[in-house]
Amino acid sequence: MRKVLVVEDEVLIRLTLVDALHDAGFEVADTGSAEAAIEIIDRQTIHLLFTDIQLPGKLTGLDLAQTVFARFPDVGIIVASGRIQPASAELPPGAKFFAKPFRFDQIIACFKAMNPA
Repeated sequence: MRKVLVVEDEVLIRLTLVDALHDAGFEVADTGSAEAAIEIIDRQTIHLLFTDIQLPGKLTGLDLAQTVFARFPDVGIIVASGRIQPASAELPPGAKFFAKPFRFDQIIACFKAMNPA
């Protein structure tokens, strides 16, 4: 089963996305900061990453996406934001961007189309 790490500081969005991903058949881990996300990927394997750009702490979601890509280039990555439109050069190769508000079925379909190792 493919594991998704959801990194979103807005709790309602995070919990709703976690539930939607579970219902779609994914195993899910979640957290509200990039620093905590790095601790998770240090301890367990993830296949897919969903991250908001604006997160509490020193690291942004873009920092997290680049870190995950550098360490695990086969991980499928989705970056989202309601306020920031990143330039394509700011995203890791192959990463997808979704503007908020997004539909959860769009996120699920995107993850299902990704083929991480």
